Amino acid sequence: MNGIREIVTKAVVGKGKKLIRLTDTLTPNNTPYSILGCWIINHQFEAELCDNVVNINGTYEINIWYAYDNNTRTDIARQVSNYTQTIKIREIVDDLCNDGRDVIVRVLQQPTVTNGEICDNLINVEIIVELLAEVIGETKIKVTIFDQFDPCDPYEQEDFENQINEDFINQETQ
Repeated sequence: MNGIREIVTKAVVGKGKKLIRLTDTLTPNNTPYSILGCWIINHQFEAELCDNVVNINGTYEINIWYAYDNNTRTDIARQVSNYTQTIKIREIVDDLCNDGRDVIVRVLQQPTVTNGEICDNLINVEIIVELLAEVIGETKIKVTIFDQFDPCDPYEQEDFENQINEDFINQETQ
């Protein structure tokens, strides 16, 4: 006789993804002539779930390698920046067992400088970062239980040990 059981399990019950575009302005120690390189390090963030929105508070360090003094000398401008963003969550499971939900946020694309320009002795940069938020909660799933032995089931009748030929290697070498 088959039966149906409900199992309570933790599963992804909501998802959200966001491509975040940020802008920052750095003030270098010298008058910049040209930008030689841009990179971001030490990206960290915290996530908090509020209703169907995930609030992100993060920081990163911008490093701009630039030339000055008519392209004869170089220096690096550094700045730690903060950002705050929200990611809307789309529920993918309606039947939640309780309100004890957790959030997991993963970085799909690390912060990257996409554009940098010199404007009035300042360096303006555009940055993109992509984040994926998943909400984990308890939900129910239904499974079918097969609790009777079926004598016609070929998988139940197979005896694999009798099908093994232990002399297989010896027969090949002769």
